Amino acid sequence: MPNLAEVQKYDTEDMLPLLKAFPEQCRNAMEIAENFQFNRQKQELPNHILIAGMGGSAIGADLVKTVLTERCSLPILVHRNYTIPDFVTDRTLLLAVSYSGNTEETLQTVETGYARGAAVIAITSDGKLKQFTDDHHLPCVTIPAGQQPRASLGYLFIPLLSILARLGFAPRLDYKSDLNETIELSAQLAERFKPEVADSLPKQLARRMHDKLPIVYAPQELEAVAVRWKGQINENSKSLAYCNVYPEMNHNEIEGWRHPPNLTSQCHVIQLRDSAAHIQTNRRMDITAELIQEYTGGITHVYSQGRSFLARLFSLIFIGDWASFYLAIRYEQNPTPVARIQELKKRLKTN
Repeated sequence: MPNLAEVQKYDTEDMLPLLKAFPEQCRNAMEIAENFQFNRQKQELPNHILIAGMGGSAIGADLVKTVLTERCSLPILVHRNYTIPDFVTDRTLLLAVSYSGNTEETLQTVETGYARGAAVIAITSDGKLKQFTDDHHLPCVTIPAGQQPRASLGYLFIPLLSILARLGFAPRLDYKSDLNETIELSAQLAERFKPEVADSLPKQLARRMHDKLPIVYAPQELEAVAVRWKGQINENSKSLAYCNVYPEMNHNEIEGWRHPPNLTSQCHVIQLRDSAAHIQTNRRMDITAELIQEYTGGITHVYSQGRSFLARLFSLIFIGDWASFYLAIRYEQNPTPVARIQELKKRLKTN
């Protein structure tokens, strides 16, 4: 469980084909990114990079920040709000990411940032963001429309990484080679994770998380991946989930694992592991698991796969995406629709 017949019963809007097609999506995104033309000339170099986005459109930004943290000479900030800080000026490179092009927080950020003189580059499929860039003659990467933002991570991540690399902000990153490895590994994992495989890792994880509250812990270096796991469980599985990072959780949350016992015993902890973590962080993760084990409903360690950091990040993301999909089927949910999100947006439009 879940087998192919059960998947087909509940996956009526075809999330499964999108999971399987992720490697091809990444290849298409690479082609789109390579064909994107923009003017690299600017009177003054920026002194920081601000990436605006929300929800599934922001995860690509989180991952770019993760990959470039130790390679980019400028600070990269991911912005999830309406208002922007005062330090956004004509020395800001503002990258706006909205799959639909109608994310109101991102639109307001772009309008305010542009008015302050920030250099704006957008990534979107259409909508008001595309119209804004057309009206003001701003560069815009146009990506394919018609699917959920969370199922479009290749389109939302790869152009961002390509733009920053081509602008010279990732001089020590062989991103094309790393992306090719990521695509090849994703294709291999898709074969291992398909419904016809009886007891794949994502199915095991879905079984352990079923009727439990998933708590995703990761080293600071993998925070974006933990946030992705949480969001995918929320949206695909229609289930609550929470995440935190080491070493910070050792300075507070570790003490919270005693009470209330009827709740902690219903939590299943997922620990995301990767060699990029500091040696002391790895020790913290091992010791923490020993200290909280008796209070939890179970602990599972999930290890990254691949050579490059980028491939390893996406291997963990891919495992989480498939696990959340199978958890949705276990809950007898169609993983695609997000009715409450749509209802919220509808109500926000009414006065």
